[in-house]
This record gives sequence, C-alpha cells and structure tokens, in this order.
Amino acid sequence: MPLYMAWRGALGDTGLWWSQTRDGITWTPHQRVLGAMSLERPVLAAWRGLLYLAWRDERDQALWWAVSDGSSWSRADERLFHAAFDGRFWIPGQALFNGWPMTSSRPSATTTHTACTWLTFTGAGRDRTIRLCPSPDGTEWNHRHVVRGPHTATGSWPSVVGRTGAGRADRLLLAWPDHDGAVWCALSQDAAQHWSRPAPVPARTLRGIAFAGWGTVDAYAAWAMTPEGEYGIFWADTTGGPTWHDPDTLCPLQHGQRRLDERASLREPAMAAYGTMWR
Repeated sequence: MPLYMAWRGALGDTGLWWSQTRDGITWTPHQRVLGAMSLERPVLAAWRGLLYLAWRDERDQALWWAVSDGSSWSRADERLFHAAFDGRFWIPGQALFNGWPMTSSRPSATTTHTACTWLTFTGAGRDRTIRLCPSPDGTEWNHRHVVRGPHTATGSWPSVVGRTGAGRADRLLLAWPDHDGAVWCALSQDAAQHWSRPAPVPARTLRGIAFAGWGTVDAYAAWAMTPEGEYGIFWADTTGGPTWHDPDTLCPLQHGQRRLDERASLREPAMAAYGTMWR
C-alpha cells in the first residue's frame, strides 16, 4: 500500500502538490492538484478505498475537497460565477456559460469605459491559454463569444483594461505574469480580434496586475508580491501599451521603481478610478 503526502508550495507558490512512495525510500515526482490553492496546509485522509484531500481556499477562505483513486485528483470547482449589485442589494451569484468548467485561476473584467464588459481568464485544468469574452451589459454571457488572447499568451492571473470612443471598437490592454513572475502585455485596437506581439513590462509579480482607467486617459497599474519575496506595492502609468512609465516623471519605468512607501501586501491590490482626473 503506498504512502501519500500533500503540501502547499514554498514562498509565493500557494498551489497544492502531492507525491507517493511504495517502498518508503523513493518518492514519485511531485504533481500539482489542479485548481487547488491555499495559504494553509492541506489535510489528507483515506476512506473506503479512496484518498480525500481538504484545504481552505486562498481566495474566499471557503473549504474545498477533492478525491483521488491514487493516480489523479478530481478537479476543484472551475466554474465562473457572477453577481450584480443594484445599488442596494446583490443578486445571488449565478454560474456563467451554463456551468461549464472554464478556469482554474481568478478572472478579471473591465469595469468602465468600454462598449462591452470584457472578462478574461485562463483555461481549466492544465490549460493556461488566455481567453476573453465580451458581454453587452455585464450580465449576459455566451460561450460562443469566447475568443483566444494573443497567440503566445499563456500564464495565470490575466488582467484586462480598456477604453472606447465614438464609432471605435474597444481598445484593450491585457497583462499577465508568466510562470517565472515576469509580466507581459499586449494591446488590441479592435475588440480582441487582433493583438500586438506580447512584450515584457517592468513589473514582476506572482499575482495579477490591478488596472484602473479614466475614460480616454491611459490606465494605471499596480502590483505586489514579486518572485524575489518583495511584498511592496508598486504602481505605474501604462501609457496605454507595453512601455510603462513613472506616474510622476513620465520617464520610462525600470524594474523596482515606484514602490509605495510603507505599503506591502501578500495579494495584488485593487484599483478603481473615481471622480475627476488630475491631468
């Protein structure tokens, strides 16, 4: 009978991993439990010929579980949900795309300044292809409208921001960190039909990029938790493309610049634009 072990990744890796040994000496190569992420240790138990894994999710702190026959694990819930707020109450969350498993990472959506609401996410399971889907009002979603992002864009935690103008298609800026924490971005001028070649930006993070935009003004970006163990919060003026600038001097930004003093986080920050733009 094999012996199983499960654990949370080291440092910024919150994924859950597992391995087994059949002789008490040699362990199989570690494998990831797809869709499982936690800030705490997981719990393993065997019952009636199956192996059960339980953990507290890193995002919503809810308890999740998966079952294994010893060779692979059942998937965590990979559905996408949405809820609407009418100014007083939240409409109960509903599964998008008829409840089909869609993603194993957190999604991102545009908030304002675009003709459509755009949702971006990676695929389910091992699929790290970045996808986008438009909605005319943020409540109606159709899986037939899902489009693929830039051809070479793969990773987790994609983020999107956009803007539009009279008679123009939505202009979208997409950013994502790769598996090493380097951040890439691409620009679409025609509502995700075509994309610029992905280019690196002066940011490193194990999480996503937070975007905020004011109408026709280029969006701002913020991020935290670098692969080097730096938990400071950084920000930049995206200038609407892959050449990000210092928000104060507007000089091209370099890695490590524009850290906010005395601010740190284990997660990516949130950003929103409200009121009158200062420039």
